[in-house]
Amino acid sequence: MNGLSAEGLALTGAVLLAVGYGVLGALWLIPATRAIARDLARVFFSATIVAVVLIAALLAGTAGLVLLMVAVSLRVGYEAGHVRLGAGRPAWGMAIVAFGVTAAAMAEPLAAVALAGVWPLLLLRALMARGGGTGRGLLDLLVFPVIPMALLAHGLTAPEWRIASAGAYALVEIFDSCALLAGKLFGRRKAFPVLSPGKTVEGLIGGGLGLLALSAGGAVLLGLDGGALILTASLVAGLAVAGDLAASRLKRMAGVKDYPVLMRRQGGVLDSLDSWIAAGAGLVALNIILTWL
Repeated sequence: MNGLSAEGLALTGAVLLAVGYGVLGALWLIPATRAIARDLARVFFSATIVAVVLIAALLAGTAGLVLLMVAVSLRVGYEAGHVRLGAGRPAWGMAIVAFGVTAAAMAEPLAAVALAGVWPLLLLRALMARGGGTGRGLLDLLVFPVIPMALLAHGLTAPEWRIASAGAYALVEIFDSCALLAGKLFGRRKAFPVLSPGKTVEGLIGGGLGLLALSAGGAVLLGLDGGALILTASLVAGLAVAGDLAASRLKRMAGVKDYPVLMRRQGGVLDSLDSWIAAGAGLVALNIILTWL
């Protein structure tokens, strides 16, 4: 994917959106799948808004991406803090923490390296921790979404990782869209009944197969390394599911259904970006680790 330019990635994103709306139109024309098309359209419209904003920031260059991630870090930090720590000062405090960590990762590459090393250690600590309280809440939020968001921001603003980090959003949306469609058409068995009851085994399989097929086809059309793209797509799919489950876990722990809503039809920012935050962060962390080995 690093063989693409920003303009090439933006054009690819526009083509994928057009294909997606074409599929929705075809489903709408079939009476038996019209209700499915209506449900999918709401989700796809939300993804379109995010894609347009990301494309605009990508074409604006480093300044545009920095501004985007500053806004995202403040809002996502607020939403996650509101759910996990409470409304008011705790939520705004977490917004400031998220902004500070993200700004550090964008300004200083060594800060991103440190975060890539600390992240798995904190994840292990969170998995082993018992009890609750503010300290446990802070640990949970650092593991997700604060540190992953900072790593994604570093990848977007580092020229050598920018296209891969932004392209991860396209891969995540292809996977999610194919999984949602397959789940609507064939879903029977719940994959994660407690954390994410809407996901089905059939949907996840359909999402994975659709992503791999489109990645292979895209590699041929765009002249990219097919093996590398398929491997990246497979990693992104796994990380996307992990990010979605991590965001759902925070809500379940707080006993709430949704994050604070930013736009009525789209919900909160973290609802829209959880999978991309995890996938982008995973790719950046892996690149950092491999670079420093």
